[in-house]
Amino acid sequence: MRCDMRAILVACLFATVAFLPGFSDAHGIPGAHSEGYIADVLVVDLNCEENHTCVSRPSNIVEYYGADWCEECPAVEDQLRNVTGNSSIILSHRPSSSDDFWLQESKERFLDVYGLWGYPTIAVDGHYILAGPTQSQELNSLLSESESNYSGISNLTLLDGNITLEGNFTNMSIDIWTLHADDNLTYLVTNHTNYSQTNSVDITGDKLVIVLSKPGYIALISGSSMPANDYIPDGGIDSIETERDSISGSTVIIITILLLMISLPATYQLFQVMRTPTPIEEE
Repeated sequence: MRCDMRAILVACLFATVAFLPGFSDAHGIPGAHSEGYIADVLVVDLNCEENHTCVSRPSNIVEYYGADWCEECPAVEDQLRNVTGNSSIILSHRPSSSDDFWLQESKERFLDVYGLWGYPTIAVDGHYILAGPTQSQELNSLLSESESNYSGISNLTLLDGNITLEGNFTNMSIDIWTLHADDNLTYLVTNHTNYSQTNSVDITGDKLVIVLSKPGYIALISGSSMPANDYIPDGGIDSIETERDSISGSTVIIITILLLMISLPATYQLFQVMRTPTPIEEE
């Protein structure tokens, strides 16, 4: 049955991609993205049925970054499950190696592409950031007011796990994410493909999300009118505890040296007293 759906998917793809518009470089917030930005996003439904559209271009891409041990994350994940409308695609990243499941590429996107520092965090369209459960309450409002008009990929074919993309990709990068439907998370990211390295993708999930980007750091601005009072950036970088251990060890060494220096004069005098012969009393 799965193989039959793959064959149907390929047929639907050929019918769909001919209508994808061409490349446009008018993306991002003027002046905000000095380096990277998202140019185009396509979503492939891997459970596509016959006579259905298998490829779509969402109006928005929502990238959620959370962790299993994050106390504030469940509230945000509940909000993500209640996002209204179906024109947006949500990717749930697990960047922390402390989680039962995590992805190195999600961690790199979290740290290097967006320069984020804690959980829970939502990035919308590579434009806006919502930090913590309070700001995340404005996600529906932000999505209703924002449409990125993505474009850039003009043709897409998928056959037996091999994907071929066409378009103007000069000085651009293409990330392909495999998503799994999950009872607790909205489309958990479980696999990543760098299209410049291979065109073989993981099709064992429920969706593929193809992201065409100008590589580099993507600066985000706040998408909320509320302060993130309930947002405590806790554990965004896995090396924090290691760094703390290193700092603690260094601090102990420094304190030990200082104590030795302080006690050195007294220690020297004690040795002098001990070496001084005891006077013999005359009878």
